[in-house]
Amino acid sequence: MIVSLDMSRMNKIKWVDKINMMACIEAGIMGQDLERELKNYGVVIGHEPDSVEFSTLGGWISTRASGMKKNVYGNIEDIIQNVKLVTSKGTLTKTSEWPRVSNGPDINHIVMGHEGNFGVITEAVIRVRPLPEVKEYSSIIFHNFDIGVKFMEDVARSRCWPASIRVVDNT
Repeated sequence: MIVSLDMSRMNKIKWVDKINMMACIEAGIMGQDLERELKNYGVVIGHEPDSVEFSTLGGWISTRASGMKKNVYGNIEDIIQNVKLVTSKGTLTKTSEWPRVSNGPDINHIVMGHEGNFGVITEAVIRVRPLPEVKEYSSIIFHNFDIGVKFMEDVARSRCWPASIRVVDNT
């Protein structure tokens, strides 16, 4: 059996806690809408998969998504604090939003990447970061691909990582 759900109306920010840098978000919110709305609170999630304008928070969690800015903000498993999963038998969620508890399996790690097989993600508590003071974009053209690869190796060894960096061979 296949079930398709329209989660587009579950697209609200329920609360933002700037003291503990967490926010509770409904799972149907689209990536670009989430970042735009969080800016009103002076925070960002920073998670930016290639599909950010077409994908949702719930989709990121259920597919265990990675983002272009993972060097700074982490992948979705680094951002999620708590998930609410609705199943045919009831609702599963942790009783605490804190990122780690020292006993038993973590429901978040069971839910992340489940692709909808266990239930429907309806909301998540996520880690947020302060809005960056500056965003800078740039590009470098290398004479050949090997020089670009060497540059990437040098950046990786420098431990001074930009939020996102790519080397592309246009030919």
